[in-house]
Amino acid sequence: MKTRVILGIVLTLTLIGCSNTTKVASEPPATSTTLDQQEPDKPYTKDDAIAAFKKDKDYSNYEITDYVLVEDDKLPLLKAVISFHDHEANTDSNLAFVYGDTILRVGFATNEVDGVKTYEIADNSQLTYVGNGAVTTSIRKIETNEVIDYKITFSHDESTSTTNFEVVAEKPTK
Repeated sequence: MKTRVILGIVLTLTLIGCSNTTKVASEPPATSTTLDQQEPDKPYTKDDAIAAFKKDKDYSNYEITDYVLVEDDKLPLLKAVISFHDHEANTDSNLAFVYGDTILRVGFATNEVDGVKTYEIADNSQLTYVGNGAVTTSIRKIETNEVIDYKITFSHDESTSTTNFEVVAEKPTK
């Protein structure tokens, strides 16, 4: 079941490609990891975010490439967003949202050919939290050196336990 959910997310996001597009993916959490409860007065730190990300053994093939801590009154359970490289799938275009006691992952520019790395994080890309569950980052299409800016928005509906990711790719105008 877990494999089907992950495969569904990957296939959905593969269809997104790199065109000017908006896509909403509504799936149950792809990955869920219970975290230790934070002390209410202790601020959430980089070390907390990285420890939460690495707590599950399934993350052993991942390398953290960037992160941003989140303080957002509209999404108080969203603590951090982590950009990572998946060595097994050989993809750089992955984000992990640390939300309460779960880790929710999304890949947003997947390899077009199995085993061939098509995209990587752009040299000057900086993962930035822009508010309302949204982060921005840039990737580079390796074959053409084209840099594509992405905005990935996370939302969670507590009443239905549904997580949504909206992925918007914008090709630069030249």
